[in-house]
Amino acid sequence: MNRPTAILPGTSLVWEQPKALSRAYELKTEETAVGRLRFEKFCGSLALAEVGSETWTFKRVGFLAPRVTARLPGSEVDVALFRPHWGAGGRLSLSDGQQLEWRRMEFWGSQWAFVASDTHAVVGFDQHHRFSRASARVTIHRSSLALPAIAILVALGWYLLILAAADDAAIIATSTVVS
Repeated sequence: MNRPTAILPGTSLVWEQPKALSRAYELKTEETAVGRLRFEKFCGSLALAEVGSETWTFKRVGFLAPRVTARLPGSEVDVALFRPHWGAGGRLSLSDGQQLEWRRMEFWGSQWAFVASDTHAVVGFDQHHRFSRASARVTIHRSSLALPAIAILVALGWYLLILAAADDAAIIATSTVVS
């Protein structure tokens, strides 16, 4: 994996699942891997993410008040904390005090973005599922040039989409069994 120091607006990025049913994903620019996301267990929420030269762990915690923590590996200090809204979306708080919203950008739910307080999209995701493999095109908007947290947004957005897809699949499986 190549490890660039920065992900810049205008770069064509795609998250891909190389193997069906695997919980490992690659972030590519053209054909070069520049990041990865790998879940530690088949059924758990703990994942290790790498984008460029940066690395974090992501984990969903809590039941009645769920949240997703982002930490540096081996640390107990959150560098980012995501709190979902009931229904869809949520709020991301970064350690530097910045707040971003995670929003569905169209009705069908295949397009999501982190949105700044002035309502401009910072990092967008257009997800696709083909032959049991997940993928998403990532768009880094030019207005995000001043935001130093682009890499974590690229990784965390994909993590949130993967969790949502797993939750949806569990609901479908449960309702099929109950019916």
